[in-house]
Amino acid sequence: MKTEKKHTHAAMLTKDDLQAAYRWMYLSRRTEEAMVELHQHTPVTELPHAGIGQEATMVGSCFMLRQSDQVMPAHRSRGVFLVKGISSRHMMAGAYGKDIPYVRGKNTSHHLGSVELGVVTGTGCIGSQFPLAVGFALGLKLQGRDDVMICYCGDGATNRGDFHESMNLAAINDLPVIFLVENNHYAISMSVEKSMRIKDISIRASGYGMHGVTVDGNDFFAVYEATQEAVERARKGGGPSLVECKTYRHKAHSERDPRDLRPPEEVQAWLEKDPIPRMRKYLLEHGCATQKQLDEIDKSVVAEVEDAVEYAKQCPYPPAEILTTNVYAQ
Repeated sequence: MKTEKKHTHAAMLTKDDLQAAYRWMYLSRRTEEAMVELHQHTPVTELPHAGIGQEATMVGSCFMLRQSDQVMPAHRSRGVFLVKGISSRHMMAGAYGKDIPYVRGKNTSHHLGSVELGVVTGTGCIGSQFPLAVGFALGLKLQGRDDVMICYCGDGATNRGDFHESMNLAAINDLPVIFLVENNHYAISMSVEKSMRIKDISIRASGYGMHGVTVDGNDFFAVYEATQEAVERARKGGGPSLVECKTYRHKAHSERDPRDLRPPEEVQAWLEKDPIPRMRKYLLEHGCATQKQLDEIDKSVVAEVEDAVEYAKQCPYPPAEILTTNVYAQ
């Protein structure tokens, strides 16, 4: 396992790039906050597994990817969908269960995909995305492309057998896949301390002869740097990487059971490490944005989310006959 080092890739980002990254982070949060609130009042039929608090990991890991690069988001990675080009309108309408492109009434965080935007459709089974992502990466290599696949997962999924089988297969074939672990320290209510003996999940990479690194998942720059290094390595034929981002979700596992069994003092400590105020502070202190510019970004995001909600309300529900499409083979 390697630790963080100088941010050479991040140093190449312009002020406009950094303001865009901040906007993606804030848009992800406001979108999920709206979904959670609306779910409590019925309109949002999809069960939110909010990634609120994990925005630096989501945005930093896929920021500046090519459109032809592929991602397979997990159930707490809505920011990834947004950065890759799924509009906030479609994300919100999808959460309403409406008939929109890419998903047509099915759960967005598990079943939304777009060939054009490089978003590979996942599944509703935790951990089942690993062999799919590896297979897709094999396809990229066989086609002679230098594009990459980023496969997202939580800490709990790394204890599954298909994770280790996929890591091994990716390593022995030098496949262009990055296993991006959103380590928020809990698999529902099971803490990482109780489910594994290692301190850093990235150390598991060494067992398969691949590069592994652990970074502060609430630091956009650390996540961006580590992912860009892994992307660059994969493009050059250097094989797969495991990037572990240590972060924390602000809310309970899902809105089905909003009870939070985590220690209150632990939750509070992580709330003080909120990645969005942290990013905002960096931009101000380093002259990358003015207070006025950030306020304008915030205002534009609020307006975009409000527009997305109105759009979702007007969209029709899907017809019953498409219920089994993209579920069974034709």
